[in-house]
Amino acid sequence: MVKLAEKLSRLPFLFLFRFILGLVFLYASLGKVLDPQTFAENLLAYRIFSSALVVRYLAVTLPWIEWFCGIFLILGLFVRSVSILASGLLLAFGVAMSSAMIRGLEINCGCFTNAHEVVSSFTLLRDSLFLVMSLVVLFSRVDSFTLQNFIARKKQRSDVLE
Repeated sequence: MVKLAEKLSRLPFLFLFRFILGLVFLYASLGKVLDPQTFAENLLAYRIFSSALVVRYLAVTLPWIEWFCGIFLILGLFVRSVSILASGLLLAFGVAMSSAMIRGLEINCGCFTNAHEVVSSFTLLRDSLFLVMSLVVLFSRVDSFTLQNFIARKKQRSDVLE
């Protein structure tokens, strides 16, 4: 995986992966932020959490975590840290969807806004693709089209001038 990531880091794929993932996380967060009640109902349908308090907490905080991941990935800030977080989220989503499929639950994925998308092999495959993209971003050198590289270059120039 690391060697593949190194090869891809030389191509514009890394920027595209980071940017697409950012858009995906941003889009996924919007409907959930605007309608946490529906998202909480989607979470309850998975039958993973027995505590209503935990579900309410997740329904309110998780969309904002997705939103910040999206913004930071698009801008290219804290790329490594955000990639770890995004990969962890995508892995958790995949485990939850797999669990629902194994148990024969026909439930709303809760992945994007309030679309009525049932958990299926397609949703699992799609999230697996996003996980691979996130892992490539994580294990590659940070691409040069990031705000963090821009700030670092600007700081180096000011240090040289002093």
